[in-house]
Amino acid sequence: MKIKIDSLLGSKRERTRDQLLVSAQSLLMSEGAAALGLRQITTHAGMVHASFYNYYPDVAALIGDLGELLGATHAAAMAMPGDDHDNPAVRFARITRQTLRIVLEQQGFGRLMFDIGLPTDRLAAELRLRLKMDIEEGVADGLFTVADADLATAIVAGAITGLALDLHRGVLCSAKIDTATTQLLTYLGLNAAEAERLAHAAFDSPPTLELPMRWLALPPVLQRQTGDIR
Repeated sequence: MKIKIDSLLGSKRERTRDQLLVSAQSLLMSEGAAALGLRQITTHAGMVHASFYNYYPDVAALIGDLGELLGATHAAAMAMPGDDHDNPAVRFARITRQTLRIVLEQQGFGRLMFDIGLPTDRLAAELRLRLKMDIEEGVADGLFTVADADLATAIVAGAITGLALDLHRGVLCSAKIDTATTQLLTYLGLNAAEAERLAHAAFDSPPTLELPMRWLALPPVLQRQTGDIR
């Protein structure tokens, strides 16, 4: 079910900010980046053109906010309760597999990541933070054996991004997701048999990401205050 802006809790300013973001996403998905001008966005949103500047100084700032929203939306999806038992290796396997399946199965999310010009480094920043936390915890627990957590995080995050792109483009098929997850876990030093088990264990399907994205549709802890974007 699609979420209506008016049904979401939040101030009028926050709802209007989300309406601008929704309009920008609609234009990007249907007509591409060339259609993303200030007048096109405000006309699509049913707003007076000058009111745009109450929310963003320019279209580039709105695009930056969309990138932030992409990262926060992914973070919210990955925070869904999983059967992780506070085990960083289990959590790493789940988040890696869910992230790749979302890109494969929800083409709109893949398009936002790779096809329409959003700054995907915002998504990478959220993913890298979660990965680094799990890698460091895994090393502390004796599950992983990497010597440099920062370097391992960069390598793994880059691998996941590359895998996601190839899955979106159809270069790789869904059968490669679990194999890739196994190899990433073994790279981190997890026992090969345990890596194989975790990468093929049953897990809940990734949550459906509601598009277009909205700040007010996220849990309060991830919502961005409207005043912060000016």
